[in-house]
Amino acid sequence: MVAAAYRASALEMLARSPKVEAEARRAYATEKGRRRHEWAPDGPIALAAAEKAAADARARTSEHLLAAWLDQLRTTQEQNAADAMVPAPRSPWADRLAELAARPLDDEVLGAIA
Repeated sequence: MVAAAYRASALEMLARSPKVEAEARRAYATEKGRRRHEWAPDGPIALAAAEKAAADARARTSEHLLAAWLDQLRTTQEQNAADAMVPAPRSPWADRLAELAARPLDDEVLGAIA
């Protein structure tokens, strides 16, 4: 239920984006220019059809943009997860022991030795 609300909210925001509005304007103009509306391009039937075409284009384009964005997000998350699973290269034990031997001992260890 929460996911559906987030999805609806995202689609609503995307529907107001410039890309979606441009697509809706193109669909509106295309529908008004169809041959069947040639005799009355500003008549109520032509305007209703153009409004419906614009609304359909707005919804379709919003869905497409959301799907593309979610796909990009999934790809990024999968890549980050794959990068996190790759272990860091390990140095040979001789190098690591030399580094550990060079470190000073803390007070707790010195107290245990004394």
